[in-house]
Amino acid sequence: MVGTGARAPVEWSPVEIEEIGEAVSRAPSVHNSRPWSLTLERRTAVLREDPAMRMQHDPEGRDQRISCGAALMNMVLAVRSLGWSAKVELGASGGLVSAAVTVGEPADPSPREATWARAIPQRRSHRQPFSDRPVPELLREKIWDAAAGTRCGGRWINADAEAAEVGGMLSRSATAFQADAGYTRELAEWATPEGKRLRTESEGLRGLAAAGLTAMTTSLPDGSVLARVLREEAVLLVGTRGDRAIDHLRAGQAVERAWLEATSSGLSVSMMTQPLHVGEVRTGLADRLGTSLIPQVIMRFGYPKS
Repeated sequence: MVGTGARAPVEWSPVEIEEIGEAVSRAPSVHNSRPWSLTLERRTAVLREDPAMRMQHDPEGRDQRISCGAALMNMVLAVRSLGWSAKVELGASGGLVSAAVTVGEPADPSPREATWARAIPQRRSHRQPFSDRPVPELLREKIWDAAAGTRCGGRWINADAEAAEVGGMLSRSATAFQADAGYTRELAEWATPEGKRLRTESEGLRGLAAAGLTAMTTSLPDGSVLARVLREEAVLLVGTRGDRAIDHLRAGQAVERAWLEATSSGLSVSMMTQPLHVGEVRTGLADRLGTSLIPQVIMRFGYPKS
């Protein structure tokens, strides 16, 4: 930790470069593609969206920009945990986003920032069913508060009527994607940075996870099954006030804050964006839930099975 009387050095130290790079690499991203580049010059870290990583099923790049937002959140937390204030500037040009984090004066992280930073190495995607243990209301409130930010926030899916409506929409979305030969071909061809084929990863999924990553061989649950799972799990819709490129960056930051808050409290988490690529699902969710937020991500929270 940097003392309050220290002066900011002109260049990044090797330790700082390693910690920032490691934090960014651990951010959640669409199909684990890590669609960004990271540059550290003098005392500014710059994250840029990589157009070469754009996927066929994400033609507008929304998922990619959300991924960049999550990486940006980790980058900010890394800088703060190193003991520096952080000035963040968001940019968008030619349909691509960027973000610059410039180090300021020495400043200790807040207790919450420190907790989130410690949770970064523990964060994982959990696409399997959760245990029957419910997520306490107080913890739901903390996750909701973590997701809240500039022009973005969350909305829990709560009532039985909401679960039924949303379950039906997710079922229709999954059916549409399973029938999309181009999408299923992309899953079959795409490999994560770890070398795992996404089609193989999707074959054994059940419940909401199956609706969130649907391949040709995925066993699809019907709407009533999804409605039951929605009532049993803690499901948060993360949305934004606008739908510009920078709004997608902000959505990614909100997702990562909520994810790290949950991880630090012992919860497992996964996120879905695939259903929101179906226009009627994206608009239908906002209408059925009575929210002014534009849906960007669906997140699942729960305790892992022992």
